[in-house]
Amino acid sequence: MERKMSIVESTCIPINIDNCNTDLIIPARYMAATTRDLGYFGDAFMHDLRYGADGKPVQEFVLNNPVYSERPHEGCHEIVIAGTNWGSGSSREHAAWAIAGYGIRVVISDRFADIHRGNLLNCFVLPVTVSTAFRGELARTVTANPGAVVRVDLQEQKVTNLTTGHSEGFEIDAYKKLCLLNGYDDIDYLLSRKADIEAYESRVSRGRYIEILDTTLRDGEQTSGVSFSNQEKLSIVQSLLSDLNVDRVEIASAMVSDREQECVKGIAEWAQRNGLLGRVEVLGFVDQNRSADWIMVAGCRVMNLLCKGSLKHVTAQLGKTADEHIRDIRSTVEYAVSRGMEVNVYLEDWSNGMKRSPKYVFDLMDALVTMPVKRVMLPDTLGILNPDTTLEYCRRMVERYPMIHFDFHAHNDYDLAVANVFAAVKSGVKGVHVTVNGLGERAGNAPLGSVLAMLKDQMGVETGLNENCLFKVSRKVELDSGIHIPHNMPVVGEFVFTQCAGVHADGDKKDNLYFNSLLPERFGRVREYALGKNSGKANIQMNLIAMGIELDEESMRKVTDRIIELGVKKEQVTQDDLPYIVHDVLHHEQEEQRIRVLNYSLSLTQGLRPQATVKIEIDGQPYQEAATGDGQYDAFVRALRKIYAGLDKPFPVLTNYTVSIPPGGRTDAFVQTIITWNFKGTEFKTRGLDADQTEAAIKATVKMMNKIETMI
Repeated sequence: MERKMSIVESTCIPINIDNCNTDLIIPARYMAATTRDLGYFGDAFMHDLRYGADGKPVQEFVLNNPVYSERPHEGCHEIVIAGTNWGSGSSREHAAWAIAGYGIRVVISDRFADIHRGNLLNCFVLPVTVSTAFRGELARTVTANPGAVVRVDLQEQKVTNLTTGHSEGFEIDAYKKLCLLNGYDDIDYLLSRKADIEAYESRVSRGRYIEILDTTLRDGEQTSGVSFSNQEKLSIVQSLLSDLNVDRVEIASAMVSDREQECVKGIAEWAQRNGLLGRVEVLGFVDQNRSADWIMVAGCRVMNLLCKGSLKHVTAQLGKTADEHIRDIRSTVEYAVSRGMEVNVYLEDWSNGMKRSPKYVFDLMDALVTMPVKRVMLPDTLGILNPDTTLEYCRRMVERYPMIHFDFHAHNDYDLAVANVFAAVKSGVKGVHVTVNGLGERAGNAPLGSVLAMLKDQMGVETGLNENCLFKVSRKVELDSGIHIPHNMPVVGEFVFTQCAGVHADGDKKDNLYFNSLLPERFGRVREYALGKNSGKANIQMNLIAMGIELDEESMRKVTDRIIELGVKKEQVTQDDLPYIVHDVLHHEQEEQRIRVLNYSLSLTQGLRPQATVKIEIDGQPYQEAATGDGQYDAFVRALRKIYAGLDKPFPVLTNYTVSIPPGGRTDAFVQTIITWNFKGTEFKTRGLDADQTEAAIKATVKMMNKIETMI
């Protein structure tokens, strides 16, 4: 028996018997058999319909028709087009054994008995549920033409009538789909996940496990000015679930727009193919069936239902009584569950509800515990809580309803979101909500990086996240959202793993004296040592060692003095600048720069495009070109490109250009220009410093030209 399945493309057997029960599929007397040989049961498939009481074949029965009598094999009779309600009656598994033993791989109907469906899957036979109309079309096609072929694509979850070209999708449990694709039974699957199971058991044995829901794409997208494209949303979900291994993601709100629904469909299709659909959630509303239907059409199966968590919201916003709102919630929940959905419940404005109307909160909870709700989520919607009130309110919920899975959803209005998450976890909640980089309306939500580090290092609490992927995901969301990460943001900020003081670098060099548990390598980063007026010899040595440069004591002293001098002048010195600084200070020990700017002229005239004439020297040979551009610096670069093109030398692509000016408003302040380049797939930055912005950019460009000479 073939166990693995991906695509079955075969002629079909039409068995158009409605309510075909298991006694018709295989007679009850075969239950007494002691063998488990599927071939034995396959020989008895539809026995009492194939043979009369006298033991003679019933000629009019489909399997006795010479056209269909050939036993199934690859491409031939592997699919049964069945009547409605296939497999009803007894729950015995012998019927599934008979179907599998006969050689059938797919049964198509518009309705299956639930137990029989499960038995078929356990025998590696795929039950496919389609609409009544499409089942009828398939039956008519294969009856009229026994050679007609039907294609069943398990990966894409689609059935195609190759005669008419019509297709229809079908549903299948993600776990069962994975097992069929790989030929796994339950034991095989467990063995395939042995490493994951052992890792989970290890986590559980070490302590509490906290579930992480990331709501970057729903609550985080409510950040002013942020709107992700469909492709960006899909890519972020893939990073969060596949790379970072976040437990759950909330990706959208129902009823927003047709475009949003199409976006959710794309994410749901990807998640379904990868067995992750149960971890993708959508916000829904108390609107009877509209949100549930919207989410179902989009392909998702988990609804986070937004209910009112304070009496004021019920009476002032909805204009209803508490009892009326609870009835509406129950109706919405029951409808969603009847459609096969899982429902979690948000108690919107819960923190104010606990503060001003706790009786209403508890009345609502008393009703929710009687409904098929999986989780209750406690949002501090307006960010009013502090760690003390968070601990008090969450503890009251946990102690009063100990069997409920509570999530806590923090907002950062008072810069207390992470501290409040700490208090909520301390109270006993089982899940917390975060956003990448703390995105969210007003002051944002609890940042994923900070919460992850706090849970592990401060509370000893386990999560299932891959810490080493955090920085990559953080930078991706920064790019897609357009919201820059503050340089000093814990875990993901640019400078948080940078030591500035020389005494710190000296301590790290001797015995990691200034390390803590937040090692940058945990998060896919490296420790850096800043170069500037506070630098000591140890800072500079750390950077030179990283670059493979060694200096004697006297040379080190000179380089240190030069870096301190530049720092006093406000120039930011980086590791990329070190070779140039070493050259400036120790020119007799370094080769001269191969490329120099000998002269240039820039002109800006009203009504005319800016012009530049540039003369440079490469290995002692002068070259000159002129060009116009969209600005003076653009004209300068275009002239350089002409020179490089004439020499058939590659020139890098400018990918980013930033300018920074020290605060204070002084007209003579330095301008620092940082230019990012991409040369043959390698990205690097060069910096220039001058009182004139264009001159600073030109200095950065000269550094680039000399740098790429070593890369050609």
